[in-house]
Amino acid sequence: MSMNNKGKLLGLALAFVAWTGAAFWVGWQSPTLIGGFFGPKETVVEAAKFYPLDKFVLSIPGEEYSHYLLLELAIKTRSKDAQFTLTQADSVIKNSLMKMFANKHFDELNDNKQFEPLQKEALNILSIVLAQNDFDIELDDVLFTRMIIQ
Repeated sequence: MSMNNKGKLLGLALAFVAWTGAAFWVGWQSPTLIGGFFGPKETVVEAAKFYPLDKFVLSIPGEEYSHYLLLELAIKTRSKDAQFTLTQADSVIKNSLMKMFANKHFDELNDNKQFEPLQKEALNILSIVLAQNDFDIELDDVLFTRMIIQ
């Protein structure tokens, strides 16, 4: 064999080894390389957080005289920037709850069985009112953390 043929043979062998190594590396990395473009995207689910609102006092009609309701509540949401949104929507939230409780009678609110339905009603009302006023927040729950009626 001549020197020229040995060089060509060595060059072909090196090309073959390089090609095989590259094919092996691409095959090994293909889930990472291809999956990044075509694979399922992982969505990060925000953990729900609770945002307490300032307490406020409402007047509730009764049989003989008006009563007062001290209400403290917390909003459960997974929405981003929830604290900022709830601060901006504070007046709308309080106004909606005032309207809701204005239609309630003292005897109705003094019944422990009404606690859960009242929270659900508040959730529905606040979800609607916040959406109508273009506040970008999705409420998971409304929790009454303190409710005192006198």
